[in-house]
Amino acid sequence: MTEFPEKKEKLVFIFDTDGLLENKISLFFKRNISPSKIECPLYRLMYGAKGLMPEAAELTAKFGLDYETLYRDEFIKKYEGFEIFGAFKVADATYPSVYIIIGNEKEERQIYELIAARYFSKCDSLSCFSRVLERKYSQFKELGPAEFKRVNSQEYKSADASEELNEKEEKKQKIENAHQKIIDMENEMKKKTE
Repeated sequence: MTEFPEKKEKLVFIFDTDGLLENKISLFFKRNISPSKIECPLYRLMYGAKGLMPEAAELTAKFGLDYETLYRDEFIKKYEGFEIFGAFKVADATYPSVYIIIGNEKEERQIYELIAARYFSKCDSLSCFSRVLERKYSQFKELGPAEFKRVNSQEYKSADASEELNEKEEKKQKIENAHQKIIDMENEMKKKTE
């Protein structure tokens, strides 16, 4: 019986800036002087004055996967031509983001978006980012790439989400009805007093 090796996985953290020398120098000074002025939220979460923060290194080691951090242009150059599940091309990626790459150099690799740019506006601490990354990675492993992609698309609405939306709509309608009753009662009272 022939055993096939398990496909290798790697996390790729992509910053929302290009890796030009002047950008790297600017980021170095911002890290040391005014970290709040760093525009890329992922970079701000992972790097401190002395470089990669120990907490960020621990986070990446937690999964037991290889990882790399890349600037936007480095990511496009390195993975240009690869498809990110289906017709979505690497050049169309949004930043900052985290991708998972499955496969090794000798076989066809697959690239999947694990954390989209929209999540970074909600996470302003490494602990928050860590929880999101853990949840997304376990969801990816549990569902598999195709179902994970479907469930995490912006167009997808789960049954729970539609039920929650219906509940919100019902509450909104009840409030509007109650408000209308109050207006009607006030109008009736005004008519009686006139």
